[in-house]
Amino acid sequence: MDIHQMKVFFGLVNYGTQSGFLARGLRERGIKAFSVTSYDPFERVTDLTLKHSGTNLIEKLYNYVWNKLYLFHCFFYYDIFHFYAGKTLTKSQWELPFYRLFGKKVVFEYLGLDVQKYKYSVENFKYTNIVYRISEERAEEHDYYVSERLRWHKKYADLQIVCAPLYSPFVPSSTVLPLGIDLDEFTYSPKSEQNNKVKIMHAPTHRGNKGTKYIIDAINQLKDEGYDIEIMLVENVSHNRLKEMYKECDIFVDQILSGWYGTASIEAMALGRPVVCHINKEFYKYIDYGDIIPIIDANPNNIYNVLKDLVENKVDLKKIASKGRYFVNKIHDLDNIVNEVLKLYNKKL
Repeated sequence: MDIHQMKVFFGLVNYGTQSGFLARGLRERGIKAFSVTSYDPFERVTDLTLKHSGTNLIEKLYNYVWNKLYLFHCFFYYDIFHFYAGKTLTKSQWELPFYRLFGKKVVFEYLGLDVQKYKYSVENFKYTNIVYRISEERAEEHDYYVSERLRWHKKYADLQIVCAPLYSPFVPSSTVLPLGIDLDEFTYSPKSEQNNKVKIMHAPTHRGNKGTKYIIDAINQLKDEGYDIEIMLVENVSHNRLKEMYKECDIFVDQILSGWYGTASIEAMALGRPVVCHINKEFYKYIDYGDIIPIIDANPNNIYNVLKDLVENKVDLKKIASKGRYFVNKIHDLDNIVNEVLKLYNKKL
């Protein structure tokens, strides 16, 4: 298969701007690629956003019909479909058998709850964020739905990818594709001077998912003990605004429950900010770069001590920041990720 003769569709979720970035990266290699995503309140880069809602019944109906007709057109126009978060062009995914029938290729890239199971997580991980996303009453239903959807996907998918090794146990046949960022958008700018006040930034999209309560409690305890700390709790801002706010902090705290880092950690490291995040080393067996991850590990039981040590030893922050930028350049640079995607396409499709 000559990938340069193929037209590639990315969608319909744009988590971490992956859909938008990869489509753009492939176009820069001379490949016809296009990202189509559902409404995104964070305004991340994409080529086309589907119409959203409406102010009245007629407008809502028009938007609904327009979206359906456009996606119907996409089915016939594109050759490769790179889907995110377990979604396809239709809600019930009835169209999956038809991709192969029409000679098209299907790639699924999983991002989290689309594959993570409740029972396995609580039984095998000391810390897990899933208990804050799925109630115990819904756990069995959730796990069944995930299992059935993965069974359906495996039957028709040409390639299955996970965005982090955290999700590898749930999709045994999958390949880990690290999240990518465009480093041209992130100038390395570590803090030149360390003021007495230490600014700690935390930017949750879902407080329970990130372990926000434990982070805030730890910072408040340190402040009560006299440490000169300011918390930057950043929520409900655009992606462009978020990128600017990273520069204001001294330390970035991502999540302390799920066991792996996400796009926010990568972006903060790229700018030269030390990152605190829970890293479950059991997942190293799924990757070959675990020994160079420069993230400072923390969990609900030790987040206070971790932050206290960083605040008391400010001289180490610049060294950690330097390692972070090197790591992102080596593992998460968009050019490298595009190369990996092309290798996977040529090998698997």
